[in-house]
Amino acid sequence: YSLLAISTLYKGVAPYKNVLVNDLILDKDGQKMSKSKGNTLDPIELFDKYGADAVRFYSLFVSPPWVPTRFDEDGLKEVNSKFFRTIKNVYAMFSLYANTNGFDPSDWEVPVEERPEIDRWLVSRYNSLLKTYEEEMEVFEYTKAVRAISDFVVEDLSNWYIRRNRRRFWSAEETPDVKSVFRTTWEVLYGLAKIVAPITPFLAEELYRSLTLENKMDSVHLELLDEVDSSVIDAELENKMDLVRKIVNLGRASREEAGIKVRQPLKEIVLDKKYENTVGNLTDLIKEELNVKGVVFSSSMSDLMEITLKPDYKVAGRVLGAKIKAFAKELNEVNNKEFVDELNTGSLTMELNGENTEILPEYVAVTYLAKEGFDIAMDAGISVVLDTVLDEDLIAEGYMREFISKVQQQRKSNGYEVSDRINIEYAGDDEVAKAFEEYREVISSETLALSMERRDTVEGTDIDINGHEVALKLEKVER
Repeated sequence: YSLLAISTLYKGVAPYKNVLVNDLILDKDGQKMSKSKGNTLDPIELFDKYGADAVRFYSLFVSPPWVPTRFDEDGLKEVNSKFFRTIKNVYAMFSLYANTNGFDPSDWEVPVEERPEIDRWLVSRYNSLLKTYEEEMEVFEYTKAVRAISDFVVEDLSNWYIRRNRRRFWSAEETPDVKSVFRTTWEVLYGLAKIVAPITPFLAEELYRSLTLENKMDSVHLELLDEVDSSVIDAELENKMDLVRKIVNLGRASREEAGIKVRQPLKEIVLDKKYENTVGNLTDLIKEELNVKGVVFSSSMSDLMEITLKPDYKVAGRVLGAKIKAFAKELNEVNNKEFVDELNTGSLTMELNGENTEILPEYVAVTYLAKEGFDIAMDAGISVVLDTVLDEDLIAEGYMREFISKVQQQRKSNGYEVSDRINIEYAGDDEVAKAFEEYREVISSETLALSMERRDTVEGTDIDINGHEVALKLEKVER
């Protein structure tokens, strides 16, 4: 205000084109920080504990700077755990396999249009992020920009792309597919280093220098921000992948509700026929993510569920008044499926107490119950039905997948390198042993086991294989 007053008085103009004024930093309960109250935080201690970058990132993430900011150390811990740990883990995984195989993706030229669909999707998402970032930063919406960056790193890059493509990083051959996944990951990490530079300068500098053997500049802070490449933004592809991720999330929720682990294979998932043209070519991805043998597109999903209807008295009662009893009676007499289908078009008309009355979707509480042997999950108009019946073959494969997971966990606990070969010894009942023998080749391939032997007793670690007690012992094979 002093600058504004003095400049206006002496020059007749404002001293700045734009000014952004920080509001107060409050404690987590919204109280002004005060030594007398004992609710202050020592910034130097926070820097030492979490790093200056984390404090800076959280300060923007939690709320816009021009409103009072409630500073909660628990929130800082969460941001540090989610964003910072995630981006560091992504780089660590990428650099591990790049260095192990002697790859330098910065030198590879892989045209975007020649890359697999999921690589093109990530490139599109990155450029969409860059577009959002530029638009929000231009109008000082730093909180929106920071949250968009966090969502991209945690959800798009780590939880979806890296997790979906981890196996592609394992190959030591410079095939077009391997070059594509390494180059795509390198481009995105390199771009992120420049995007986060104004917000987390130390992380950005470390990431930038680690990604370039011969830096184009002495520092990321001397670089120019990438320009948005609109030619690689594919809104249709992004929407398609978003739908797949929603289906996968619903499928996982359905598994959780049914109490079935993701590692236990299931027969199939049933989706609405209207999604077939959109995600039909990504059924393999859905099957792998949800560990189902098949994806079925059905035009009669309602045959797998029971639909019940009743008035939403809180909403409909205020509008319909005395007609609410007649409305409840009419709902008991309609064909539930046909009624819901018509209602989903927007509204319909019913005769209540002799008057034509418009019925809106919010007037009706619709409940969907899956028929025996199935489980249903719904959200935002999307529904999935999971076949939860397990036969002997599915149960056996479930034992195998659970065993592989436990072996991999034991490898990690034993401090083995990712390329170390092992011998496996186990003791278990006939049912699990039969499954392990049936899938011997798969288990050996997945765990890098040179041998797998069943013993009467094993001096090892007791593990649970879907309710069956198994003793497990691993031995590293010395080269």
